[in-house]
Formats: sequence, C-alpha cells, structure tokens
Amino acid sequence: MAFTGSKAKSADQLGYALRAIEVQQIKKATEHLLGICNGLIADARIEPSEVHFLQTWLADNAGLRDRWPGSAITHRIDNILDDGLITQAECIELLDTLRSIVSTDFSDTGSAAPNCPAVPIEDDPSIFFRDMTFCFTGRFTWGSRATCERATLALDATVVDSVTQRLDYLVVGSLIEPQWAHTTFGRKIQKALSYKDDGHDIIIVSEQQWIAALEDIARKS
Repeated sequence: MAFTGSKAKSADQLGYALRAIEVQQIKKATEHLLGICNGLIADARIEPSEVHFLQTWLADNAGLRDRWPGSAITHRIDNILDDGLITQAECIELLDTLRSIVSTDFSDTGSAAPNCPAVPIEDDPSIFFRDMTFCFTGRFTWGSRATCERATLALDATVVDSVTQRLDYLVVGSLIEPQWAHTTFGRKIQKALSYKDDGHDIIIVSEQQWIAALEDIARKS
C-alpha cells in the first residue's frame, strides 16, 4: 500500500522512531557486552565455561553478532568451538582478543594499547574487494591472519605477503604490541607510508574498518 501526503510523513516518522529505538538497544547491549568482557579478563585467564557463556550470551543477543565488537568475538568463539575442543592456547588467544576490545578504541587512535604510537590509519576509507590487492600485518581479533586472508579471497580479491607499489590495502591487526614500530609488522607500515609519499595509492586500514566492510557486503547479499 502506498502512502501519500501526511500519511507518508507519519510512516517515515514511525520508521525513524523505530530505528532510533533499535540503535539505542544495540548501544545498551554493546555496553553490557563490554562489561562482560571486562569481568572475564579480570583474573587474566579464560576458562572453557566462559567460552560457552559468551557463545550463549551472543546467541541470545543476535543483533550484536554482525556488529563490532560482537562480530569479532563471535568469529573467534566459532573458530574455537569448530572442532569441539577448547585448548589452553585458544583460551589465551580469546583473552588477548577481549583485552584488545576493551582497551583504547582502535578505530579512533589506530592503537590497541594506551602507550602505543598511533598507526596512520586512513580516515573513513572506501574498501572494495573485487580485483583489489590486500596485505595483512599484525595479529587480529577476528581470527588468525590466514582466516582473514581466506575471507578476503572469497570476495574475489588478491592477497599478498609483502607490501609493493601495486598494493591497494594494508590491513593492520588490532592486537598491537607497544613497540610495533620496531617489528616486522611496523616495517610493513613504514614501507606502505614510503610508497604513499611517492604517490602510490596504498590505503592503510584498521582491522575494525576491514570487518565493517565485510559486514556491509554480508548485509547487502
């Protein structure tokens, strides 16, 4: 049924109101999730029972599963439970992920730790996948580097191991060490910056920006 005049305006206003309520609910649930993460990392370890608790909580709050940080936690937990076993190494990786998520806002500073020098992340980049070339560096909350690369390859992009003049995107993992500038991880960033200074169109993006691009494609498909 088509609306005209004041009826159409009322329908628009109702839609805006419902969207505002949804946004507020998501914000509140996200704050709750961050509180849970803070509680889980307080004793500096993650137990298998806590992995299952997070899985259940996210299933009950499905609206967060495709939004950061819920998407990153969900993906990490799905990887842990994929083989039916929860190892100590996987619990440590989840602990690192949760610590990263509740620390300094990576999307604002380019740094996952308060004392890290900021990574020169592009502000609000447009990220495309088909026929684009990506390189990944650092450690990722979303999963292993290989997992991130496979997700990118599935969208008809190319993934390379090193930074070259032909690179389109350098994706920086959000688990950053305080001395990142002196690591291989840092040297890739510095090389990309050097090429940018020479006029090459390399875009340095954060893991969160890359995840948001994946989620955008998933919503549209």
